[in-house]
Amino acid sequence: MFEAVRTTPMGNSTFSRMAATASDYGFGGIVSLSPLDDVSNSNLQTISDTFNIEVFSGIELSEKNQSTLSGHISKNRNKTPLLCIRGGDPSLNLFASKQKNLDVLCHPLGGQKTINHVMVKEAKRNNVRIELNFSELLRESGKNRIKSLNHLKKQWNLLSAYDAPFVVSSDPASHLDLRSPRELMAVGSLIGMEPEDVEAGLLEWGNILSKNLDNLSGKYADLGVKRGKYGGSN
Repeated sequence: MFEAVRTTPMGNSTFSRMAATASDYGFGGIVSLSPLDDVSNSNLQTISDTFNIEVFSGIELSEKNQSTLSGHISKNRNKTPLLCIRGGDPSLNLFASKQKNLDVLCHPLGGQKTINHVMVKEAKRNNVRIELNFSELLRESGKNRIKSLNHLKKQWNLLSAYDAPFVVSSDPASHLDLRSPRELMAVGSLIGMEPEDVEAGLLEWGNILSKNLDNLSGKYADLGVKRGKYGGSN
C-alpha cells in the first residue's frame, strides 16, 4: 500500500525521514506531491535502498485558472508518474473530473465541504480518482472533527453510489502525521468504509504509478524506484 505525502519544502519532513517512518508503519511505498517548481527526483534510489520502500515524486497542480491548468496538464503528463490537481470549489472540481490525462483530484471538499453527483459521474467516466482525505478527521478536534466526519460520510456515500474511482490519504506534511494502514482502516470505519475499501484506496496510488511508469518507460529516467507490483499487499 502507498501513501501520498508532502515533503520539504512543502512539508516539514525530508523525503528520507518520511520514507523511514512510512516503511516502519508497513507501507510499501510513498509518493511525494509537489508543485511544478519543486519536484525533485534526486536520490530516490538511495532513499529506497536505505529504507526498503518504493519512493516517487509526483506533481500536484494548484492553479485556479483552468486555461493555465490545461496547459500544465498537456506539458507534464508524459513527465511524471502521478499528476494531480488540488481542487476545492465546484467549478475546479468539475474541470478536473473531465481531464482524461489527470490521475487524481486532491482535496475535493475544499471550503464548501461538498461535492456533487455531476462531477462524480464525470470523474468515473474519465477515470479521475477522487481523494478521500482523512487529514481533518485525524487532526481536528471537537466540533470541527464532527463536521469533518459528516462531510466525509457524505463524500463516501456519493462515491459508493456511483462506484467512482478513489484514493485514500491522511495527507501527511510531517512524518509525525503519518498513520499506519491499520489506523487508516479504523478511521475509515467511522465514515462507513470497510477495511477493504480503505485498502483499495491506498493500493490505488500504486496502481496509478505502475500504469503510468509502464507508459513512460524509456521516455524519462529516474521518475521513481521500481521494486515490484505497486498494487500488491504492501
